[in-house]
Formats: sequence, structure tokens, C-alpha cells
Amino acid sequence: MTDRTPRQLTKTWIILVLMVLAGLLLSLKVQDTAAPLVFTLGFLMLAVLKARLVVLDFLGLRSGPRVLRVGLIVWPLFFALAAAAKALIASISLVG
Repeated sequence: MTDRTPRQLTKTWIILVLMVLAGLLLSLKVQDTAAPLVFTLGFLMLAVLKARLVVLDFLGLRSGPRVLRVGLIVWPLFFALAAAAKALIASISLVG
């Protein structure tokens, strides 16, 4: 599955849990349905970073084929950018 040691995977798992907790704290901070753009971008950044850790460490692609590694990281990044664009358009339409 992976060339990472159990200690390294445990460290990665702890980082993933901390990212989830950070997302929960961020969501508690924002109770309004029209969340500011900064919080939305924070959520998206956490999602992309979590996807990166899962792809590289838990799927064992840190030393895998570069094309597959890049493709599996670009995929969630594409959707995060699309969501960020949608949030930006929504925030601009609320202002204007």
C-alpha cells in the first residue's frame, strides 16, 4: 500500500484529524449562511490539503508515478477553484 512507516502514517493521521477539527472550529465561527469569502477559502484550502495528504501518504503515491500523483492532486484542486469562483461571484452579487 505505501512505503511510509506506521509512525509516519500515524503522524499524517493526526494532522488530518487536526485539519478536521480546524474546519469544525471555522464552521462554528461562522453561523451566518452568507459566510465571508475568507472562511470559504479557508475551508477549501483545508480540503485540498487533506486530499493531498491522503493521496501522497495513504494511497502510497509519494514515490509513485508523477502523472498519477499530479492528476490526483489537481482533481480536488480543480473543484476547490470552481467552488471558490462560485463563492466569489456570490459575494460580488451580494455587494453589488
